[in-house]
Amino acid sequence: MSFSSQIKEKLCKSEYGCMNCAAYELSGALMFGGNIGSDSIKFATENENIAKRITEDINTAYGIQVETQVISKVQRIIIDNIYQVENITGGISQSDDIPFSCCRASFVRGAFLGGGSVTDPQKGYHMEFNTKSDEQALRLQKLLKNEGFNSKITYRKGYNVVYIKGSEEIADILGYMGAAQGAFELFSVQIEKEMRNEVNRRVNCENANTNKAAKASSKHLFAIKKIKDAKQWDKLPDVLKEIAILREEYPEDSLKELGEKTNPPIGKSGVNHRLSRLVELAETI
Repeated sequence: MSFSSQIKEKLCKSEYGCMNCAAYELSGALMFGGNIGSDSIKFATENENIAKRITEDINTAYGIQVETQVISKVQRIIIDNIYQVENITGGISQSDDIPFSCCRASFVRGAFLGGGSVTDPQKGYHMEFNTKSDEQALRLQKLLKNEGFNSKITYRKGYNVVYIKGSEEIADILGYMGAAQGAFELFSVQIEKEMRNEVNRRVNCENANTNKAAKASSKHLFAIKKIKDAKQWDKLPDVLKEIAILREEYPEDSLKELGEKTNPPIGKSGVNHRLSRLVELAETI
């Protein structure tokens, strides 16, 4: 089951905030995923949970019992009773006509059930609502903005798409619609990804530092060998002989570790200075 389907399954279990929420949720679902005509209402989905939720909305809001038809795994809800159609369409509200916060959240939830999707957070952070017109898209964007959410609009494959980017923004909207568990899962994935990225960053950094240290050590050892081959070893000051012997004995040690082995111990800058002098002397040979 996709992440979107999991979220929708959770949303279908959301409790209504007030007695009007079912009607507003139905409005969102039909406007964004249904077909509303003058003499019929149709809604089709491959998700059995959504079909059950829409029938529950219709029954709760209008007392109308409807049955779903299953054709090629598609759940179809069809209302062609003129009186019932007029009763429902008369109660459908636009997104900017909703007075209460719980009802606005129900409308957005319905819009998502009817025409929304969200990307698996393992792959990215993207949520969108497919709308049927510029007007619908602008009204939904305005509602989301009034509720504190930033969204943008694009046009794709005949649909005006309202979309949201960013893990925190999407998690907040999931919680707002009633999928708190989904928001928690998204945050968990985000934290896991951030930890994985931090580990990779540290490993890469350590590998880079190791390669850098190995390259420097090879340069030091080459310089020491060159000095010895040129019979210049005995002319070196004792402090340079000491650091050269330590570098040969401990080729993988860091500058700090070499400094701790000198007598008396010296700091990294002191070790670096002495090794650099050895390299400079070798270059003059």
